[in-house]
Amino acid sequence: MSAITPPARVTVVGAGIVGTAIAFRLAARGADVTVIDAGDPGRGASEVSFAWINARDKNPWAYHDLNRRSLDMWDRFARELGEDVGLTWGGELRWTATQAGAADLIARVRLLQSWGYPIILLDEAGVRQLEPDLRAGPVTAASFSTADGHVDTGRVIAACLDRVESGGGVVRSQTQVTGFRLTPTKPEGEARITVVETTAGSFPCDAVVLSVGPDSTEVAALAGVELPLHHTFGATIVTDPVGPLFRQAAVVQTASDAQPQVSFRQFGDGRVMIHGGDSATERASAGQSDAEVQQLFAAAANIVPALADTRIGAVRRGRRPIPQDGKPILGFTRAVPNLYVAAMHSGVTLAPLVSEMAAHEILDDVEIELLTPYRLRRFAQALA
Repeated sequence: MSAITPPARVTVVGAGIVGTAIAFRLAARGADVTVIDAGDPGRGASEVSFAWINARDKNPWAYHDLNRRSLDMWDRFARELGEDVGLTWGGELRWTATQAGAADLIARVRLLQSWGYPIILLDEAGVRQLEPDLRAGPVTAASFSTADGHVDTGRVIAACLDRVESGGGVVRSQTQVTGFRLTPTKPEGEARITVVETTAGSFPCDAVVLSVGPDSTEVAALAGVELPLHHTFGATIVTDPVGPLFRQAAVVQTASDAQPQVSFRQFGDGRVMIHGGDSATERASAGQSDAEVQQLFAAAANIVPALADTRIGAVRRGRRPIPQDGKPILGFTRAVPNLYVAAMHSGVTLAPLVSEMAAHEILDDVEIELLTPYRLRRFAQALA
């Protein structure tokens, strides 16, 4: 891929948090950006996401470090957007109820401390002191990671698209990509995308960013590119507004030994998002049926009694993208050298870093060394 001199024509396929963040960065650099989404912006995996900003459960160290770097970029990213995106800090609190769970939690905290992550161990008294209104039940061990936070993904996506459009870019929703027109180049003999074909017409381009979450595999195949990606079911419950639930923590979670496992965060307007299942794993979330939603909500109200005074306002269900090895797929493809792929599970945490680095790689003809472990070519090398 050679450098594209602005005003480059870049088509971004996918209006989730990662795609729109990249579009925002490209537009800020002077690129001519078109964003295309098959539905409405932010209505896919980004809407379902629990949106916990963290590096707590990311392995190995290099992937933890990538997430930690992006976590530390969120304040600057929000300032650059220039709008209130519901960015909330306060840390993440979790606790265990069994001795086996305590051993796992303590081991993880010690490892994270050795990596320099700001996390501490608490006992039952420490949990009560930090969040006295919780009904935690038996506590064998607890942790509090002080740097963690959360964000309103809908506000982030809207702010990114506002900035794209105010800079002269185009946003096309309800527009399905139907194919790509590839043109051979000389002397390399490569085929590059020159036109994105859609249900709303053709869009000439110099480069394409593909960030359509769980649909990335199908859309990439239209250009002859194979992406090793699958998806799992995700669900989150959003309540009607309620008064402040937590004294300090931004995210509260029962640990993996809890049945059922429950996670909480509260928006600035008082709504509470509830997630069932471990946000850091690839397992399907609780909430596939209405009965399961009611069971999860009852369990949540048992831990946070103030929830008994509110109602479920919405249940968000969808698919979450998971690369085959669980790590992001980032960068230009070898088969189509102006097709840039951005597919990952931890899109909310990684959006500030990925968007900034993707803009450099697309516009400045550089390969950022930090992203080397996340290239698509690693899968071909693993099979060689």
